[in-house]
Amino acid sequence: MKIISEYIGQKIWFYQPSVWKRLHELRAGETVIGTMQQKGFFGMTWVVEIQNKKWEIYKPSCWKSLIQIREDGYELPFADFIKERFRSKGVINFPMGEKIKIAPHLFKSFCEIKNENDDVFIRIKLKSAMRDKAEVVIEKKSELIDKNPWVVMLAYMVALEQKHQAAHSGAH
Repeated sequence: MKIISEYIGQKIWFYQPSVWKRLHELRAGETVIGTMQQKGFFGMTWVVEIQNKKWEIYKPSCWKSLIQIREDGYELPFADFIKERFRSKGVINFPMGEKIKIAPHLFKSFCEIKNENDDVFIRIKLKSAMRDKAEVVIEKKSELIDKNPWVVMLAYMVALEQKHQAAHSGAH
């Protein structure tokens, strides 16, 4: 199984095979690199499978904007994503003090994953369609993202959430 950095220069996509299922696939051509499936009635947990490993990305409380990440089968989270006050962008905090920023840009329809110096590693470009779809462009190698490929899934999840919130607020 390839690591995320090995896809530099290749087109990879997030794709939702069915509108009725809460499943998203990360694909390189016909090859499925990873999957992300929303669990539960309120959708507060996503099960992510990529590079032969599983993680849970979940909201411990519907009242907080905190998102935590744990390995499948474990109780305690090892990383968390904290949104900036009243905004969608935020920071992933890792156990060794490392940080990665996730910055969605709603009106430009893309989301960036970058380091603390604002160097962009990955850009996710959302496409408008009935089913959720996005192009993933890997711009630079990051050992932290290679060790934690679920970061790409979390960024996509944040971008989708912002897109859906904007659609709902525009409908009222």
